[in-house]
Amino acid sequence: MQKIEIGHDEIAIIWSVEDVMQQCDWLTREEALDVLHDLKHYHDANIGINWEVIEYRAYMRYPPEEADDGEV
Repeated sequence: MQKIEIGHDEIAIIWSVEDVMQQCDWLTREEALDVLHDLKHYHDANIGINWEVIEYRAYMRYPPEEADDGEV
């Protein structure tokens, strides 16, 4: 685990694999980690990382399989 030093005039928002899996319940732990790494390296600094961005990235990388009745 990487330790992050935060100064009194800084903040850090932490996203976890569990956060990704909670939002995108079709992902495996390994897939969720891949999505998290994608978010770290390719996020838009003007938008940031949020629940919509997490779900969008997950759908693009690992689209959920459709159920027999056509629902996702």
